[in-house]
Amino acid sequence: MTQTAEFYDASGAQLATGRVLDAPEHAADAGDLRALRVLCGNRAHAAHTAASCLLQPQKDDTVLLACLEDGTQVVLAVLFRAGEARISLPAHSTLECPGRLTLRCAESLDLQSGRRMHMQTEELGVTVKNCDVRALSVKSVVSSIDVCCSTLYSYGKSALSVFASLTQCLGTSRRMVEGEDETRAGSSTLLAEDTVTVMSKNKLTLAEETARTDAKLIQLG
Repeated sequence: MTQTAEFYDASGAQLATGRVLDAPEHAADAGDLRALRVLCGNRAHAAHTAASCLLQPQKDDTVLLACLEDGTQVVLAVLFRAGEARISLPAHSTLECPGRLTLRCAESLDLQSGRRMHMQTEELGVTVKNCDVRALSVKSVVSSIDVCCSTLYSYGKSALSVFASLTQCLGTSRRMVEGEDETRAGSSTLLAEDTVTVMSKNKLTLAEETARTDAKLIQLG
């Protein structure tokens, strides 16, 4: 039996450094590799970004370029950069830490989400010096809440509050309503230790059954 041997020359992968000429501004999904143009020597190569290269390549970056066996050029890492850094992750990525994870920022920290941001934790503690919250729609389901505020400012175009039980302890309270003010209750009691003053241009009191005023002295006029 005669067996013919075939000569096969396998060229291995090669590494080189280069400078990024052009790079896309936005990161794509993991399945859609982003094309780059990298200058290596005196030749520009069309390259892709490796999945392990978390730092998104930008123009004028010095990168580590790998030439694979099939001729594909892949950027493995960003070696040097003069400007800001941007970490690029493929779609549906997860950052997992079995222990404690801390994010520290000396100046400002911005969290942005295109559609939805979900937070789930057993205990949440937030301490801020100044808080500014702007929301178009808020839905909250709370079984128990304790709020301690020295000063509270609330601005709402339309607000609806439904409480099964509400107790407020205020040192001084002042309500100013420009339009109509209406209160509906099964029974209502107003207690004042000193003086109750009602001032209005016109006053109308309606009662279906009994209207009664008890006092030691009643002055009319």
